[in-house]
Order: sequence, then C-alpha cells, then structure tokens
Amino acid sequence: MEPSLDDYKLSCELLGHSMDVRAVAVGPATPEGGQTILSGSRDKSTKVWKPSGNEYFESLTLQDHKNFISYIYFLESEQWICTASNDATICIYKQDDFVPLLTLKGHGSTVCALSEGLQPRSLISGSWDKTARVWTISEAGDVSFIALEGHEAAVWAVATLKEQHKYVTGGADKNIYYWNAEGEKLRLLKGHTDCVRGVMGLDANTLLSCGNDAVLRFWNEDGECVREMSGHTNYIYSMAQNRTLGDQVVVSCGEDSTLRMWNVITGDELGAPIIHPGISVWSVACLKNGDIVTGCSDGVVRVFSHVPARQANEGILKAFDLGVATRKSQINEEIGGVKKTDLPGPEALLSNGTREGQTKMVRHADGSVKCYSWTLGNWNLVGDVMGASGGTQSSSGKKLHEGKEYDFVFNVDISDTEPPIKLPYNRGEDPWQVAQTFIHRNNLPQAYLDQVANFIVKNSNSGSVPMEQAPAGYRDPFTGGSRYVPGSSNTNVRSGGNVDPFTGASSYSTASSNAQSQVDVNFVRSGDKHFPVRSYRTFDTCDAKKVLEKMMEFNSKLGLVDGRVGDEVLLAVIKFTDQSPELDLTSLEALNLLLKWPASFQFPVLDILRLAVRNEPIFVVLNNSHNFLGTVIPQLTGSAANQLMVVRCLTNSLSHATGRQHVMSRLPEIIDLVGTIKAGTANLQIAVATFYLNLTISQTLNVAKSEVCHMVTSGVVELLKWAKDLEACYRSMQAIGNLTTTSCGQETIAQVVSVDYVMDKLRELTNTPQGENFSKVNSVGQALLAAF
Repeated sequence: MEPSLDDYKLSCELLGHSMDVRAVAVGPATPEGGQTILSGSRDKSTKVWKPSGNEYFESLTLQDHKNFISYIYFLESEQWICTASNDATICIYKQDDFVPLLTLKGHGSTVCALSEGLQPRSLISGSWDKTARVWTISEAGDVSFIALEGHEAAVWAVATLKEQHKYVTGGADKNIYYWNAEGEKLRLLKGHTDCVRGVMGLDANTLLSCGNDAVLRFWNEDGECVREMSGHTNYIYSMAQNRTLGDQVVVSCGEDSTLRMWNVITGDELGAPIIHPGISVWSVACLKNGDIVTGCSDGVVRVFSHVPARQANEGILKAFDLGVATRKSQINEEIGGVKKTDLPGPEALLSNGTREGQTKMVRHADGSVKCYSWTLGNWNLVGDVMGASGGTQSSSGKKLHEGKEYDFVFNVDISDTEPPIKLPYNRGEDPWQVAQTFIHRNNLPQAYLDQVANFIVKNSNSGSVPMEQAPAGYRDPFTGGSRYVPGSSNTNVRSGGNVDPFTGASSYSTASSNAQSQVDVNFVRSGDKHFPVRSYRTFDTCDAKKVLEKMMEFNSKLGLVDGRVGDEVLLAVIKFTDQSPELDLTSLEALNLLLKWPASFQFPVLDILRLAVRNEPIFVVLNNSHNFLGTVIPQLTGSAANQLMVVRCLTNSLSHATGRQHVMSRLPEIIDLVGTIKAGTANLQIAVATFYLNLTISQTLNVAKSEVCHMVTSGVVELLKWAKDLEACYRSMQAIGNLTTTSCGQETIAQVVSVDYVMDKLRELTNTPQGENFSKVNSVGQALLAAF
C-alpha cells in the first residue's frame, strides 16, 4: 500500500520562538535512540529540542548570530550543528556547546543554504552574493575554501552528490549547475521559470528541484527534466526525502500554507495537503521514524506522525484544526467580492476617522469581519458583516456577478477589441480599495487606479446611491493634494512630476553644484495625513534630447568590439522616453544591445530603461526575453550614477503587478545590495527612500507578509542612519508609517524602537522646525511617534 499524507496528524507543537521559524533540521541522536530537532528563527536564535515520550522539550538555545537564521544543517560525521544566517556567517557548534567551535566568514551576503562536502570536515554553502563555497576545516582548525562562481543571482540551494563526486547549486537566475570537486562548472540545467529554492540528489544519479514557480522537477541522469509535479499554488521553499516510507517519497512545503507529499517516480501527489495556520511554511525535515517536522511563519515548529500512538490528543488536534479553519477562511472567504485577507486588521482602528459617520470593515483574528462607525471621536462597533443575503436579482434589488450580490456591476471598457470587464461594487466600500482589487484581478496597469476609482465614484453617485466620499479637506496621503473627482477642480496643488530629479532643467550629468534645485519637486501638503500612502511613486520625466546627446557621445568612444551601434539604434531606444511608450520589438532589441555596453557608459541607457519599465507589457518582454533584472541588479554595486538609475528602475517596476511579482521574487538579494549603499547625493537618497516607500505600499494594499515588512523596515532603518536629505527622510518616515498600519505594525515598531540612533534622529527631525517647504517632516514625525 502506497504511503499517504492522509495518514499523518499533528503529533506536537514546539513553542519557544518569537518570530518566523525559517529553518528546521534533524539533529544529533539521543542515548535512548531518538533524534533531536533543530530549529532556527527570524528571532536570531537556534534551538535544540530533545524528545521526551511523544513530546519535545527545549534543551539548548544558541544566540550567536546578529541577524535571522536562514538555514540549519547537521553534519553527522563530525556531530556539528551548522547554522547559516542573514549576517553572512556560518556558526559551527559541537553537540551541547553554547559557544561556536568556529565561525566561517567570507560570504558577502546572506548564507541561505548548507550541505555536507565531498571531503571529511567540509561543507558547501550558498549565498545571496551569487556564489557557493566549499569550506574545509583542518583538525587544527584552519579554514580553506573553493568558490563556485557562475550564477548571475543569489544561490538559494546546494546539494552534494557523493556517488558522482559532484556538487549541485540552484539560484535566483533560474539555473541549476553541476560542479566538480575543484569548483569547475560541468553542466547547466534549465527549466524552472523562477528562482530555484531547493535541489536534492536521488537514486540512480537523478535530481529533484523546486522553486518559486511552484513546481517540483525530476531530472534524469542525462540532465533532462522528465517529470513535473504541480500542486502547490505559490513558492515552494523546502523539500525533504522520507526514506522511512520509501526512497521515492518526498515532502515539500511553501508559501501556500501547505505541506505536501509526492511519489517522485510516478509524479503523483500522495494524499491531501496539510494546511498550516500560518501563511509561509518555510522548512521541512523528516525523522528516521517517518515523522515530519515543519517550521512556519507563525513561529511554531510542528511534528506530524503517521503512527496513531504518536499523534496528539483530541484537544490539541481540535485546536490545530481551528487554526487551520481560520486560515482556510482567510484564503477562501469573500465578502461583497472582496477577500477577507484584503481587509485591514484591528490596527486600522488606531487611525482616526476622516469624518463623522465614516464606516470601516475590519478583519479579526478569529476570521470574522466587523463593521465600525466613526462617531464622537471613536470607532464604535456596528455589527458583524455577513455575506450576500441570498435570493434572486429581482427579489433582492441587487445585481448578481459570479454568484454574489452587488449594489452595482459596472461594464468597464478597457480595449476597443476586447469585451467589457465586469467591475462589482457595494455601497460603503472604499472605491480605491475596490479599484486596486479590480486592477490586480485583471492584470491592468497600476496607472489606472485613480481612473477606475473615480469611475466608481461618478457612476455610483449618478444612481443616487449614498456612499462615502472624500471630504472637502481631504488630502492624498502621498502627494498632499486633493484627489481628482470628476466635476471638481484643484488649483492649489503644485505638480510633482514636471522636473526630472536627475537631469534637472538645464544639464544632463551625474552630479550638480545646485543639488537642491535638481532633486524631486517637493510636495505641498495642507492636510495632516501622511500615511498610509496609497499611490505608487514613479520617476517619470526625462530630457530626451540630452540623453540622446550623451548616448551619442559615449557611442563615439566605443569600438565595434565594445558595442558601438548605428544612430538608428539610439533613435529607436529614445522612443521609450515618450510619456506613453508603445511596445515596439525593434526598440526593445535596441535597448538590449545598449545594456551590453561597458558599465561606465551605461547610465544614460539605464535612465531610458527606468522609463521603459513603467509600461507593464514592456517590462514583461524585457524580463522574459532579456532578463533585464539579472543584468541591472548587479549595477547596485557599481558607480553612483548607475546605482541611482537602477534604484529608480526598481522603483518604477513596483508600479504594476508584474513588476512587483518579479522584484519580490528577488527582494532579499535586492535589499541586501541596496543596503550596501552608505552614502550618496540627495537624488540617490530620495531614490532609495522612494523604493522602500513603494515596497511598503504593496504591503498596505495587500496582505502584509512578515518577511517583507521585516526586510523593508531593516532597509529603511539603515537608510536613516546616513541619509540627510529632508525629502528622503520624509519618504522614509512615510514608509515606516505605512508598515505600522499593516498586520505587521507591532513588529515594525519594535524594530525601529530598538535602534536608539534612528529613534533619536526621528525625534530630532520631528522637533526641529524645518521651514515652510519641509514642515511636512515635522508633521509626519509627530504622527509616526504617536503611533509608537
């Protein structure tokens, strides 16, 4: 009888970590014949759990890393516990020791994968610095290494094939490489369409891999992908072999909250997935008795067993089932066409209402959605929000769409050649939230947000249906201006997009003696609401003539071997400086040619690229055909001019759904590289701050992810340590403010408050009069400190 995950139930939960459990592994054996469990967390600690009957107790906590634990490996031959961290180091502990035997340093960024080496006392590691290293430690404690270089992005996965005497690595460049013991590249496997997160050697010289494309791939001895296993609906983070059930049985886990089991020979999924109460199941390992261990974003280590005697009692199982039911309701339930997970949590009630009688729907931890009304300076509970009332369209007075009832179902014409798209809307909903959901669901450009929202405002009001509107004194939380509503006028707001913040009005250069006049136009604010920010910020304008002149100057200095092109290529590329560039394949090929220029000549090309990627279809072609992100991200370590343009390019990419998806898939690598920037002009400071601000907007408009919020907060904190430009400081403070309004708000506040220097700087910025142009810094500071 084939094994099945249906036979597994929760055995126990190991509670002790205060944040995400990012790594689990099987540790040393106990004298009684059991096995310890190792767990590593975002709380920077590694814990050793020893078995006691069917339970496990915390026997040891290791706290020598300066940042979160990303991976744990137990080197059985030496009885070493090896921990990898975001601090770019590897700590090696002897069993039961509190202090590391050795700390391996040398990687330039997060170490995110570990495995045993081919030689005794050796390890292989993978890092965000795009390399893998094979470390050898002598009996005397001397350390040597071989670097495996060839990936174009972070190395997320490593494995050792002992029988073949080879290493395997997988990376964010979607590639899998084989290497010999000397660090020479032997073979390249292509097939994954996104970041490779795991590789595992199997019998008969076969290989299994998984990744962000939500697919497990089985490769034969000849390097051919002969089987794909689909079932996960989001990133796959980890996999492990369960040899007790059979060499062909593998388990996997990922961002879809599930643990799954597979027969890799047949490709069949074995049983139904086990859903976890948390969003991300980061890591999985299998004990010799067949039990399965997972680490989850809710901070809990869980053990699942197929043996009834080791399964938890009824009370514990019921509590777990309740958590799973809550998670399922968060995934599946909708109210009025809006997913519950898209609604704000109780933290939304910490912000004052904008007018008497304003209503707000709030999602609670038990899965319920309640309606609150702003009356007499407080949010007062109105009652539970229920689903559609039932009945037919004629009996209910509502319109039906996809089986649900709405007050309105609009027909929206997006294209002359396509049928209208249905836009459902219920009274009392925030038009901008509904518009954002509509844009994501139909893969429309982010630039449509205000247009769609205003369409709702206009057409729902035309039916004489009362609905919440922005009051006369409302100010957009990003620009500070009144939001445009058809039929209204706004003569008091100065445009923020008429002067290019890099080129200024008179010259095209990488520096300026008059930096203050060439940075972004300052926004005018007459309201006091500075966050949450709803609208993505882009760097839009450009002096096409001066960019073309600079490219011609550089082109004249190049030889044919270095990439000199004809003028027609430069003229094709300059089309991307249009306000609404078209998807032109000739221009795209021309841009790809110029991106191969030497790095010292690339900044005008990158300037054009950051304009081109605002257009979602152009972004798709550039990234799918030319992997432009893989080309430009390394420039974050290049010249100041190139750094500036790449950060702006990433910032603009975040303005649409496809761009956000691809940037998010490489976010740890990107934030790590942006974090290496410790000085720069006002323009660069503003670009970095705006990049982080756009990232936080993505978290306020969707379900906030703890990992993303943590990384972004860390990045903003590092920026505030050196940034001096007031506009950059203002946007950084807005970014923090955004995150305080999400479900990760308390974690963000804790991170910021723990850094004394940044808290002192925030108080100084808040309490020091900044003058008329930057009084907004004082205001946002007051709001931010009040949230703390």
